Amino acid sequence: MTRMFVNTKIRLQKALEAREAGQGTLEYLGIVVVVALLITALIAGFTKWDLASKLGTALDKITTAIA
Repeated sequence: MTRMFVNTKIRLQKALEAREAGQGTLEYLGIVVVVALLITALIAGFTKWDLASKLGTALDKITTAIA
């Protein structure tokens, strides 16, 4: 009876570990995206780059391509 409980606990632990295997990669990807956005904002601010109009143009192109 005890062996059954131990085996069940081991299987549950392995299933939990397998489920969380890619979590670190997603966290690093999120950090990279945030840093890239900050760098883009800094460059846009220092070079007086009209980021809003460029984003608007890009979004218009995307919406016309989808429609």
